[in-house]
Amino acid sequence: MPKRASFWTSAILLAVASWAPAQEASTTDQKAESYYHYCLARMHEMQMQGAEAIENYQRAAALDPTAAYPHVALASLYQRTRQADLALESVKRALELDPDVASAQRILGTLYFSMLRNGGSPELAPQAVEAFRNAVRLEPGDMESRSDLARLLIASREPAEAGEHLAEIIKFNARAYYEMFLLAQVRREEGDVDAAIELLEQSIAVEPRQPQAREMLVELLQQERRFADLSELYANVLEADATDLDARIRLADALANEGRLEESVREFEKALAEDPTNVIVLVGLGMVQRELLRLDEAEALLKKAIASAPSHVLARYTLASIYEQKRQYVAAQTQWQELLEIPDPSPEVGSRRAEYWAHLGFAHEQLGRLDDAVAAFSEARQLAEGDPRFEMFFIQGLLTAERAEEALRAVESVLEKDADSPRFLALKARALDASGDGDDALAMMLTLADEHPDEDVFAQAVVDQYHRDKKFEASEAFLRERLKGSPDDPNLQFQLAATLERQGKVDEAEAVFESILRRDPDSAAALNYLGYMLADHNRRLDESLDFVKRALSQDPYNGAYLDSLGWVYYRRGELDLAEENLLKAIDAMRLTGVVYDHLGDLYLEKGDPAQAVEYWKKALDQDDDEVERDEVAAKIERATSGQ
Repeated sequence: MPKRASFWTSAILLAVASWAPAQEASTTDQKAESYYHYCLARMHEMQMQGAEAIENYQRAAALDPTAAYPHVALASLYQRTRQADLALESVKRALELDPDVASAQRILGTLYFSMLRNGGSPELAPQAVEAFRNAVRLEPGDMESRSDLARLLIASREPAEAGEHLAEIIKFNARAYYEMFLLAQVRREEGDVDAAIELLEQSIAVEPRQPQAREMLVELLQQERRFADLSELYANVLEADATDLDARIRLADALANEGRLEESVREFEKALAEDPTNVIVLVGLGMVQRELLRLDEAEALLKKAIASAPSHVLARYTLASIYEQKRQYVAAQTQWQELLEIPDPSPEVGSRRAEYWAHLGFAHEQLGRLDDAVAAFSEARQLAEGDPRFEMFFIQGLLTAERAEEALRAVESVLEKDADSPRFLALKARALDASGDGDDALAMMLTLADEHPDEDVFAQAVVDQYHRDKKFEASEAFLRERLKGSPDDPNLQFQLAATLERQGKVDEAEAVFESILRRDPDSAAALNYLGYMLADHNRRLDESLDFVKRALSQDPYNGAYLDSLGWVYYRRGELDLAEENLLKAIDAMRLTGVVYDHLGDLYLEKGDPAQAVEYWKKALDQDDDEVERDEVAAKIERATSGQ
């Protein structure tokens, strides 16, 4: 059975038949015969008879040499059949005959664009742009040409014109999601990040399956720290596909950045249930648990991550930081050393490794390995040459190691380059004091504090030196004068309260601490000091216990806070709890004499004078200005003499 012609094919045949006899009778009307062959070619083209279509288009062009449309049709057919050279030849001929044929300009632009994407010469880009501009000029409603033109203009660094065309497309078609994505790129280049974000959100709302648009939106939201919007984005992705593990991990991360830590934990735990060995999830959950001060849980997660990926830098860094928080400096030291052995291709490798060396130096200091600490700080400053932080760590390390002359030379070297640096001037004063020039150091700091009232570092240096010299009345007078200019400065107030307490002015000190806590009820330092002070003077021990516990809730491994808690329990007569917490404090504060002194008092109270003497002797072995040495020595004498 012969194939039936379609409605449109039949219509063309009838049209051709209706005037064909007249055409045959005429030998002069070549334009009519040209149109006949054009229509015949269209019929063959619709019936997928390419060769016959080309033959008739060519005859139409030959019969009417002034007509552009047969060449346009040929170009279109050649283009669809991937004969680019012939298409280009035909469309150029059409435009020679009539440059204002919009469809020919579009075909020319499309051909050049395709050649560009297939590795053609960059010189084709401006030719493609010109062709599409002509197409849009001739036919403003040609949104496809506008879209291609916009992409070329973006690539050619002409974002303003690209933006105009993309805006027109979106106005015409509110669901043009790809053009929204392109316009977002333009707006980002122009610096209008809010507009870019809005366009990306509109684009994804129309078509959620756009990884490029989603990634750009994520990048911009992170850049703008709009973590709530990020959380919403990934929640929507998971609503559409609850099995998208990557989206769940990113949601957990966004929630953590937003401060919604418990929700973040729940999402990470769901991800971990899906993939229990996923290192990204283990590290992410470990970091959130650390923020929640669940340090044991965080430690276990990070150890598991490192077991799977021993060279995972973030996992080791976070684990080392946890050991620092727990005051487990031997374990911290091991992790920092492991980090330093991992090759790091990052362009920031120097500053990053300097951080590791500095942390290693702090661990050495806490373990009493002071020369090792100085060596580590020296490595850090060499890796991050010119970074004042590491210069400062190095000088402070020298001072802690009692290498005052070296510290003075080092700080003067820095001040040769930056003579007005407040922190290094303060360090110079400390180095002068350590070298035996205490009067000069104090005079220098008093002058600088007077000349620079807004620089807290100078005031702190003055107070520190007064306290080292036990000149508490001078410290009080200095702080009260400073507070006239800054009556609500919490640092100055704290120093004043501490100074008052050291003079035995407990009621006045308590009033200042309470003033600090009225403005900042969560000030851990003020809570701890006030709680310890009340216990030390056997006052309001229930309140004292509450204050110290509130401080510890913010930093549960802080040795000073644990010492305070132990001392409160000692004053309350709860000696086993006192012993438990004072021993924890020793683990965290090995070099602090006051804790050993407290343990001596505890063991004497528990009826073990020999152990008490052992701890008092350890208190005297420490370089700790807080220890009342004469009083401790007297306690040793009384215990050993049986008095």
